[in-house]
Amino acid sequence: MDTQTTTKTKPIGLGLHDDFPAICIQDYETNKFVWFNVYEIFQNSNDLEEFQEHMTKARKSICIDEWFYSDCQYLHSIYSEHISDETLFEYMESLDDALADGHSVSLHEEFIGHFGDSYFNCLNDMYYGEFDTKEFSEDYIENTVDLDSIPDIIRSNIDYENVWYDLQHDYVEIEADRSTYIFRR
Repeated sequence: MDTQTTTKTKPIGLGLHDDFPAICIQDYETNKFVWFNVYEIFQNSNDLEEFQEHMTKARKSICIDEWFYSDCQYLHSIYSEHISDETLFEYMESLDDALADGHSVSLHEEFIGHFGDSYFNCLNDMYYGEFDTKEFSEDYIENTVDLDSIPDIIRSNIDYENVWYDLQHDYVEIEADRSTYIFRR
Protein backbone atom coordinates (compact mmCIF):
# COMPACT_ATOMS: atom_id res chain seq x y z
CA MET A 1 0.00 0.00 0.00
CA ASP A 2 1.50 3.28 -1.12
CA THR A 3 0.78 6.47 0.73
CA GLN A 4 1.06 9.87 -0.75
CA THR A 5 2.26 12.82 1.18
CA THR A 6 1.47 16.27 -0.05
CA THR A 7 3.13 19.28 1.32
CA LYS A 8 1.46 22.62 1.23
CA THR A 9 3.92 25.45 0.84
CA LYS A 10 3.24 28.64 2.69
CA PRO A 11 2.80 31.73 0.58
CA ILE A 12 5.68 34.20 0.59
CA GLY A 13 5.43 37.04 3.10
CA LEU A 14 3.15 35.32 5.57
CA GLY A 15 3.03 37.26 8.81
CA LEU A 16 3.41 40.78 10.09
CA HIS A 17 6.77 42.50 10.49
CA ASP A 18 6.80 45.64 12.64
CA ASP A 19 9.25 47.51 10.42
CA PHE A 20 7.88 46.96 6.91
CA PRO A 21 4.65 47.47 4.96
CA ALA A 22 2.05 44.78 5.48
CA ILE A 23 -1.49 44.17 4.37
CA CYS A 24 -4.27 42.18 6.01
CA ILE A 25 -6.20 39.97 3.60
CA GLN A 26 -9.69 39.06 4.79
CA ASP A 27 -12.31 36.68 3.40
CA TYR A 28 -15.75 38.34 3.02
CA GLU A 29 -17.64 35.14 3.77
CA THR A 30 -15.75 33.67 6.75
CA ASN A 31 -14.07 36.85 8.05
CA LYS A 32 -10.82 34.85 8.30
CA PHE A 33 -7.86 37.21 7.95
CA VAL A 34 -4.10 36.90 7.66
CA TRP A 35 -1.34 39.51 7.55
CA PHE A 36 1.24 39.52 4.76
CA ASN A 37 4.53 41.41 4.60
CA VAL A 38 4.19 43.07 1.19
CA TYR A 39 7.82 44.20 1.15
CA GLU A 40 8.98 40.60 1.54
CA ILE A 41 6.71 39.58 -1.33
CA PHE A 42 8.23 42.40 -3.40
CA GLN A 43 11.78 41.33 -2.56
CA ASN A 44 11.00 37.81 -3.75
CA SER A 45 9.63 39.06 -7.07
CA ASN A 46 11.66 39.85 -10.16
CA ASP A 47 8.97 41.94 -11.80
CA LEU A 48 5.33 43.02 -11.60
CA GLU A 49 4.07 39.76 -13.09
CA GLU A 50 5.81 37.63 -10.47
CA PHE A 51 4.66 40.02 -7.72
CA GLN A 52 1.06 39.60 -8.95
CA GLU A 53 1.47 35.80 -8.86
CA HIS A 54 2.72 35.92 -5.25
CA MET A 55 -0.12 38.25 -4.21
CA THR A 56 -2.68 35.99 -5.91
CA LYS A 57 -1.26 32.99 -4.06
CA ALA A 58 -1.45 34.92 -0.79
CA ARG A 59 -5.10 35.86 -1.39
CA LYS A 60 -6.04 32.33 -2.45
CA SER A 61 -4.51 30.95 0.75
CA ILE A 62 -7.18 32.91 2.66
CA CYS A 63 -10.22 32.60 0.45
CA ILE A 64 -11.47 31.33 -2.87
CA ASP A 65 -13.79 34.05 -4.06
CA GLU A 66 -14.27 37.39 -2.42
CA TRP A 67 -11.61 39.10 -0.35
CA PHE A 68 -10.64 42.58 0.73
CA TYR A 69 -7.78 44.28 2.51
CA SER A 70 -9.18 45.01 5.95
CA ASP A 71 -6.13 46.80 7.35
CA CYS A 72 -2.58 47.82 6.53
CA GLN A 73 0.68 48.93 8.04
CA TYR A 74 2.93 51.58 6.42
CA LEU A 75 0.53 51.70 3.47
CA HIS A 76 -2.06 54.21 4.70
CA SER A 77 -0.96 56.74 2.09
CA ILE A 78 -2.22 54.48 -0.73
CA TYR A 79 -4.63 52.18 1.13
CA SER A 80 -7.97 51.01 -0.20
CA GLU A 81 -9.81 47.75 0.40
CA HIS A 82 -9.03 46.62 -3.14
CA ILE A 83 -5.75 48.36 -3.92
CA SER A 84 -4.25 47.05 -7.14
CA ASP A 85 -1.19 44.84 -7.22
CA GLU A 86 0.35 47.32 -9.65
CA THR A 87 0.02 50.20 -7.18
CA LEU A 88 1.45 48.04 -4.39
CA PHE A 89 4.37 47.07 -6.63
CA GLU A 90 5.09 50.68 -7.62
CA TYR A 91 4.94 51.72 -3.96
CA MET A 92 7.42 48.94 -3.06
CA GLU A 93 9.78 50.03 -5.87
CA SER A 94 9.64 53.57 -4.50
CA LEU A 95 10.22 52.32 -0.95
CA ASP A 96 13.14 50.18 -2.08
CA ASP A 97 14.76 53.25 -3.68
CA ALA A 98 14.20 55.30 -0.51
CA LEU A 99 15.73 52.58 1.68
CA ALA A 100 18.73 52.31 -0.67
CA ASP A 101 19.24 56.07 -0.24
CA GLY A 102 19.26 55.67 3.56
CA HIS A 103 15.74 56.87 4.32
CA SER A 104 13.32 55.06 6.64
CA VAL A 105 10.09 53.22 5.88
CA SER A 106 8.10 55.73 7.93
CA LEU A 107 9.66 58.74 6.17
CA HIS A 108 8.75 57.22 2.80
CA GLU A 109 5.19 56.60 4.01
CA GLU A 110 4.81 60.17 5.31
CA PHE A 111 6.31 61.57 2.08
CA ILE A 112 3.85 59.64 -0.13
CA GLY A 113 1.04 60.53 2.28
CA HIS A 114 1.83 64.22 1.83
CA PHE A 115 2.60 64.36 -1.90
CA GLY A 116 0.58 61.41 -3.28
CA ASP A 117 1.30 58.35 -5.38
CA SER A 118 2.29 60.41 -8.40
CA TYR A 119 5.50 61.09 -6.42
CA PHE A 120 6.66 57.48 -6.22
CA ASN A 121 10.48 57.40 -6.59
CA CYS A 122 10.79 61.18 -6.00
CA LEU A 123 11.71 61.24 -2.31
CA ASN A 124 15.45 61.61 -2.82
CA ASP A 125 15.04 64.19 -5.60
CA MET A 126 12.92 66.44 -3.39
CA TYR A 127 14.77 65.82 -0.11
CA TYR A 128 16.57 68.85 1.36
CA GLY A 129 17.58 67.57 4.78
CA GLU A 130 16.73 66.85 8.38
CA PHE A 131 16.12 70.19 10.12
CA ASP A 132 13.59 71.86 12.31
CA THR A 133 12.11 74.82 10.44
CA LYS A 134 14.25 77.46 12.18
CA GLU A 135 17.48 75.53 11.50
CA PHE A 136 16.41 75.01 7.89
CA SER A 137 15.69 78.72 7.43
CA GLU A 138 19.10 79.62 8.84
CA ASP A 139 20.85 77.05 6.62
CA TYR A 140 18.93 78.24 3.58
CA ILE A 141 19.79 81.91 4.17
CA GLU A 142 23.46 81.10 4.85
CA ASN A 143 23.66 79.15 1.58
CA THR A 144 21.74 81.57 -0.64
CA VAL A 145 22.47 85.06 0.69
CA ASP A 146 25.84 86.77 0.98
CA LEU A 147 25.58 87.59 4.68
CA ASP A 148 28.96 89.37 4.63
CA SER A 149 27.40 92.15 2.56
CA ILE A 150 24.73 92.78 5.23
CA PRO A 151 25.55 94.96 8.26
CA ASP A 152 25.98 93.05 11.54
CA ILE A 153 23.05 94.83 13.18
CA ILE A 154 20.68 93.48 10.53
CA ARG A 155 22.31 90.05 10.29
CA SER A 156 22.07 89.52 14.06
CA ASN A 157 18.36 90.40 14.03
CA ILE A 158 17.19 88.01 11.35
CA ASP A 159 14.12 86.16 12.63
CA TYR A 160 14.67 82.70 11.13
CA GLU A 161 11.36 81.41 12.47
CA ASN A 162 9.65 84.14 10.48
CA VAL A 163 11.77 83.37 7.39
CA TRP A 164 10.19 79.89 7.39
CA TYR A 165 6.78 81.42 6.64
CA ASP A 166 8.14 82.81 3.39
CA LEU A 167 9.92 79.55 2.50
CA GLN A 168 6.76 77.45 2.94
CA HIS A 169 5.73 78.27 -0.63
CA ASP A 170 8.74 76.34 -1.93
CA TYR A 171 9.41 73.82 0.87
CA VAL A 172 7.39 71.54 3.11
CA GLU A 173 8.16 69.94 6.46
CA ILE A 174 7.32 66.28 7.09
CA GLU A 175 7.48 64.64 10.51
CA ALA A 176 8.73 61.04 10.76
CA ASP A 177 10.86 59.04 13.19
CA ARG A 178 10.57 61.85 15.78
CA SER A 179 12.39 64.21 13.42
CA THR A 180 11.49 66.92 10.95
CA TYR A 181 12.51 66.60 7.31
CA ILE A 182 12.39 69.34 4.69
CA PHE A 183 11.41 68.70 1.07
CA ARG A 184 11.24 70.93 -1.99
CA ARG A 185 7.75 71.32 -3.42
